[in-house]
Amino acid sequence: MSDERYRAHRSHITNANEARQKASELQIFYDEAKLKKENRYRVKGQAFPKTTNGFNWGACLLTPIWGFYNKTPIACLWILFALIPFVGIILSSIFSIFCGIKGNEWAWENNEWQNVEEMHFVQRKWAMAGVIVEIIAIFIFCGYVMHQINSIQRHGLM
Repeated sequence: MSDERYRAHRSHITNANEARQKASELQIFYDEAKLKKENRYRVKGQAFPKTTNGFNWGACLLTPIWGFYNKTPIACLWILFALIPFVGIILSSIFSIFCGIKGNEWAWENNEWQNVEEMHFVQRKWAMAGVIVEIIAIFIFCGYVMHQINSIQRHGLM
């Protein structure tokens, strides 16, 4: 009976030694995609409020420029969509809206912010810049249309 107890005890020791040896041979690695997904709602250990998942007007109105600045190269696809004849305006508009929806998430993931307020402050500046650029573009377009109408009237075609 004592021999059986000794063998059982001895097998536990060899199993433990084998486990230690295998553990030392294991490669420890981090799944970066999983860590990024888990940590995307954190700022230096604080929970990231999901209220920032709102619409990003800067990403919508200035899509390629905003994408370049915020390290989001997918936003530059807008240029390719805009170059497609006939349907390019529709595709680029839809893509701009998509970028506006995902903009805050992309800006958060691709940049390092001190806190949530800093991100909001910078994204508000992008929104104001986008509105200003759009207003200027509307005035330029209206001026161009007025010029074309005057040109047509001068030549007596209307």
